[in-house]
Amino acid sequence: MPEEAQLRAPLVLIADNDRAVSALLTEVLARAGLAVQPVYDGETARNRAREPEVAVLVCDLDMPRLPGIEVIESLADLARPPAVVVVSGFLDARIQHRLAGLPFVRGVLAKPFDLLAFAAQVRTLVRDRGDAGEKRAEPTLNCGGSSVSSSGLSPAASPLA
Repeated sequence: MPEEAQLRAPLVLIADNDRAVSALLTEVLARAGLAVQPVYDGETARNRAREPEVAVLVCDLDMPRLPGIEVIESLADLARPPAVVVVSGFLDARIQHRLAGLPFVRGVLAKPFDLLAFAAQVRTLVRDRGDAGEKRAEPTLNCGGSSVSSSGLSPAASPLA
């Protein structure tokens, strides 16, 4: 039975082709007590994110095989899409506008970002999974403190500032 319960546990899917960033985010969320699975390309992310046990999709925008924005937009036809947290090193106004039109996008984080705030946000989204389609948090745009970038931990700085 414990294996069955673990299989049914809400899952956080991390879609980022940078394996170092993916490993760091996976470790942070696993230490926060969450079930996490990394994927490294957009096509795999799109297919896996449609599975019902995926409660939260953490998605980079720059990925091979299918851009992250297309992965996210492909979930709009689901009756209950996973909550999405976008993590990206580059966010232009056009992409932000597209993301703003998707009610299941619950956060937008510019790399580097605060890892503790990120973990807390994802834990809340997993916990509140039942309300994901009804409540919408304002997107988060970077926080100070321990941060993630393509090279790992670094001081927080917003490329949007």
